Amino acid sequence: MRAARVGHLFAIVATLAYLAAGSAAADPAGAPSFKVTISPEYVTAGEATTFHVTIVNPSSSGTMLGSVKLTPPTGFSSTHPTPGSPLRGKTKVVNRTVSVQRVALAPGKASKPVVVATNAPTKCGRTVLRWSVHGFEGATGSGSQLALEAASSVGVTVLCPSTAVCGDGGPPCKTHLITSNSTYTVVSNAATGTLRQTVNVGNELNCGTYRFRDPNWYDSVIVAPTSSPPTAPPSVSDTVTYKIVNTTPKGIGFCLGAAYDFTTASGGQAPAGTLPNGNPGFIGLLPRCSKSTPPCITSVTQKRDTSSKVGSDVNMKIQIPENGDPWGHS
Repeated sequence: MRAARVGHLFAIVATLAYLAAGSAAADPAGAPSFKVTISPEYVTAGEATTFHVTIVNPSSSGTMLGSVKLTPPTGFSSTHPTPGSPLRGKTKVVNRTVSVQRVALAPGKASKPVVVATNAPTKCGRTVLRWSVHGFEGATGSGSQLALEAASSVGVTVLCPSTAVCGDGGPPCKTHLITSNSTYTVVSNAATGTLRQTVNVGNELNCGTYRFRDPNWYDSVIVAPTSSPPTAPPSVSDTVTYKIVNTTPKGIGFCLGAAYDFTTASGGQAPAGTLPNGNPGFIGLLPRCSKSTPPCITSVTQKRDTSSKVGSDVNMKIQIPENGDPWGHS
């Protein structure tokens, strides 16, 4: 009798755990489900960020995904689709919830990315926050719900900006930010001001058809201590050490966005473009320093990493003149 009661209690606990999981995981028996990937997974406290949302319907034949509702974690501002979002015409916002309607996503198909912008909360840390995501067979957020697959990526971590005072008589000012994909370290020789580093602010930094190894993009800027500007370029320069996990050096590059024009890896000048914060600038892949003057890539080295899928990580060193607000992405 005692063993039977224990077994009965275990069954109740297991049932409650399954119900608590709710939409977090699809029914293993193959019930209708959907998958969502939201990137980036890291943002900077108090800064605007653009998220890319991809929706997939892996359900068996006959189950259409009609609509999806997305609500950012508590503390994020009201979310709105960007002007360039492919599904902007099908996206509505009520309070803080984004409703992507009339998706009509057939089984085995993925949507075009839904691009939405929001502001991160000012509170930062290493706690992973989760978007609230619900999928419906109905076209306008109604009808039978689909289970959210456990393989979905709907978490986001709000990181504090990294800052360091420059010119205080000690070593050069140094900042670094760490994500699960990369570590980006900046050392500046500025004589005044504060070095401030952020991650994934604004729109993603892109370099044409180059395939990025890291989903994160970084920014570093010298903030003047007063109304007067910090020491003017070219005397101020940044040395960036960029570690990217789970990759190899083959075909790797460094995409720079800067307020000034520079020579690219192809030998030409960087084309004009819009920087992640919306300001005009120049964007392109950097050459090696053996072929050009800074900004350029000093070195690319491979390090064995048995914990990664490809068995290695890559360390890059880059020299960048600190002229305004340089952005980096690899």
